[in-house]
This record gives sequence, structure tokens and C-alpha cells, in this order.
Amino acid sequence: MNVGARLSGILLVAALAIFGALVGTYPTYLVSLAMINVIAALGLNLLTGNSGQISLCHSSFIAIGAYGATLLTARYGVPFWIAIPLAAAISALVGAALGAPASRLKGIYLALATLGFLQIVQLAIEEFADITGGVRGMKVPRPELVRGVRVTEYAIFLIVLGVCAIAVWTAGNILRSRVGRELNAVRLSPHAAQALGISVARVKLAAFALSAAYAGVAGGLLSIVVGFIDPVEFGISASLRQITFIVVGGLGSVAGSVIGATVLSALPEVLRPVKEYNDIIYTMILLGFLLFVPRGLITIWTGLLRMFPRAPVAAVTEARAK
Repeated sequence: MNVGARLSGILLVAALAIFGALVGTYPTYLVSLAMINVIAALGLNLLTGNSGQISLCHSSFIAIGAYGATLLTARYGVPFWIAIPLAAAISALVGAALGAPASRLKGIYLALATLGFLQIVQLAIEEFADITGGVRGMKVPRPELVRGVRVTEYAIFLIVLGVCAIAVWTAGNILRSRVGRELNAVRLSPHAAQALGISVARVKLAAFALSAAYAGVAGGLLSIVVGFIDPVEFGISASLRQITFIVVGGLGSVAGSVIGATVLSALPEVLRPVKEYNDIIYTMILLGFLLFVPRGLITIWTGLLRMFPRAPVAAVTEARAK
């Protein structure tokens, strides 16, 4: 990541922190949901966009994170700042357990396997009502920094902002590392990757675990921001929305995950008068981008950046290199 990108990221985080302090509760709530969607989209993009594995159960790992963090907090008194990482670790372990057999599958067979896992998680949440609250859902206790000291709404917003910034930075570092190169190699050609000494099964397993960990963090944060969880929020519609985020933003791109999740997180507010048609509209957007803009909005963004002259420092650096 170059200096300009780092500076832009720092300025954006600072601007959002100031924004949260100046506006009311509802705008910060909406921005928090958008940042949580960004975190989840980053994880799914690592799995689908970078390693090439289609997953229809991303919302299941978000559910595991949400219910895991809530149960740890509500039943065992674990502070939320410990419960969320633990829930993410549980999601990662479950993701690895699913990824082990799923790594032998590809294409439609992998999609069907992940769809089956989604149904299993939904049924488990509904059937074990004594633990999860079943179809009635579960109220999430107000997060406390320590026992008796509750966290304010603005503090929760800052926590989500900080975690989102770390998630974006981490995803970028992963893609620039050897792990990222291996993920893309497996996506482009598993056989060629194998010939280069890359363990395809290990890379696919790592992709599932990483994706699930990101989803677990998003789920844990979602539970404390919303204050209530129920199985309806973690069904196939939620998974398709996550896929739409990364397709609209751009597959295999950190910036694409951020752009897609941010833009489409505002869509429910725009579609409030016709919210019963949300799933149809999301599906139409997904199909439209797959057919006409397969590389996503990131291509438009990069095209706009090329229209601006390069920074003088970059030009001087290039001239010296020559």
C-alpha cells in the first residue's frame, strides 16, 4: 500500500469518526451496518473472488459469530471485546471443518454443498430454541466494557469503525502476501498451482477459514449494533446479498468489497417504500452486473482515477527511476 492510499484511509477513518460525533443515532447506526457489511464482504471476496470457491453459506458464518458472541456474553458473562474474537475463532474452525471436504468439490457441487450447510445452520438455530431462542430470536445484552460499565452508542460506532479499518488493512496485506498470491494461483489454475508446489487443498481450507473468521467478526459486531438476532436475518437472501456486494463492487478486490458493500448498504433505505420487493431488486442488480459489468464498479473507479493527473511526487519518483 502506497503512502497516498494510507493517508487517504487515515483521513477517511478520521472523517467518519467526526461524522459519528456530529450526527444522530440513526445515521451512525446505518453507517455501522454498512461497515459490518464491508467486513463480511471482504471475507467472502477472499473465498470467492480470490480463491475461486463459490459459497452460498456466508450468512451462516455471520450467524455463528452473532449467536456465539451473544451466548458468550449473555450466559457466561464474557466481555463483548473478548466474546467477538472468540466467536470469530469458532466461525473459523467451523469454516475449516466445512472447507476440508468442500475443497474436493468445485462449481455447482460446491455451491450445493454450501447451500446444504446453510440449511443445516438455519434448522439448528430454529430447533435448539432453548439455546438460540428459535424463531422468536434472541435479545442481545447491552455491551459492557467491564461489569457495570456500559458502552455508549458512539463508542460502539467507533469500535465498528476501528475493526472495519483493521479488516480492510489486513485483507490488503493478505492479498499482497504469499497467501494472497497462492489464493489467486489456485483460482486461475489449480493444476498449475499444484505443479508449482502449492498445496491446493491447504489453500482452499485457509480461504474457507479466513472467510469464516471475517464473517464471524461481522456477526459479533452486528449483534451488538442491532441488539437483537433471529434466524430470518441469516438465510439464503442474506447470502445472496453478500454475493451481490462483491459482484457489484468487483471480485477479487479489497476496494471492490468496500465499494460494493457501501453502495448497496444504502439500498434498503432507498427501497423502503417497496421493501417487499428487495430480494427481487437485489437479484436483478446481481444479474445485471454479471451480464453487463462483470468486473464491477471498481473498474469505473479506476477509470475515473486515471482521468486525474498523477501526483507530482509520483512523477518525480518515476523520473528518478528512469
